[in-house]
Amino acid sequence: MTDKRFVLVVNPRSGTRRGPAVMERVKPVFAAAGAQLDVRLTEAPGHAGEIAQTLDLHRYDGFCVIGGDGTVHEVADGLMQRGEPISIPLGLIPGGTGNTLYRHLHGASPVEAARRILDGRTCRLDAVRVAMENQVVFCIDIIGWGGVADINVAAERLRMLGSPRYALAALWWILRGTTRRARVVLDAQTFDDEFLFVIACNARSVGSRMRLAPRAELDDGKIDVVVVRQTSRLQMLRLFARVFDGSHVSLPCVEYYQVRRFAIESDGHEPLDLDGEIKGSVPMCAEVIPGALRVFV
Repeated sequence: MTDKRFVLVVNPRSGTRRGPAVMERVKPVFAAAGAQLDVRLTEAPGHAGEIAQTLDLHRYDGFCVIGGDGTVHEVADGLMQRGEPISIPLGLIPGGTGNTLYRHLHGASPVEAARRILDGRTCRLDAVRVAMENQVVFCIDIIGWGGVADINVAAERLRMLGSPRYALAALWWILRGTTRRARVVLDAQTFDDEFLFVIACNARSVGSRMRLAPRAELDDGKIDVVVVRQTSRLQMLRLFARVFDGSHVSLPCVEYYQVRRFAIESDGHEPLDLDGEIKGSVPMCAEVIPGALRVFV
């Protein structure tokens, strides 16, 4: 038995609106261990971030989240926006369609996630500070520009399809995607060119199990950047066919970097995909903050 206490933020709208059902599945696991749950249902976009930024954390042994990648992003960003070292571990309980970080941590069912939280083992999690013209956002998953943002916008229109929507949106974009001129800075290297997309990944997979960054680690102090410049649709179709096992990185159209800092500048103010949310725009500058957070494993 334990006398631990956890805050549990639940997004009832994540994925296929299964957050409350997942909550009912895991509550008995915490109760059987004698742990207390302080449940907070989110009421609107941004609410999870507000809770993370303002809640008195000293009363809790863990900050648990039931939701998808967007909800986890809000909580991580809210914690980092406090401007102080964060010692409370994150507990990820899958309740969305993406669940990217949880898959990276070899996640299984929500019940198994609850058991791991109660076991108390943690690992470090890098965060990335993304500075734009009018705001600073902290990410723990991906930062995408160009085609990556286009795909996310299209996937949102297909939300009723669940996880496969990302793959379908990617195929749609391959058939009509265009390049954008930009300056991309990766540590000390600068590239001025036409790009189809740039995506920086902290986890190995994105969307519907697309293994875009197969060498990524959550706690190595670096972020893995995949760059694709102007290439043919045939090459893009080959990339798509091989992205699910990570073998696309050997294709000649794919450039793969591991960096601590990167920046993107362009003539326009194209949107960014920050942890699966369309938020902000270029120009932007990103820097890894090694081990900024902890997560239950």
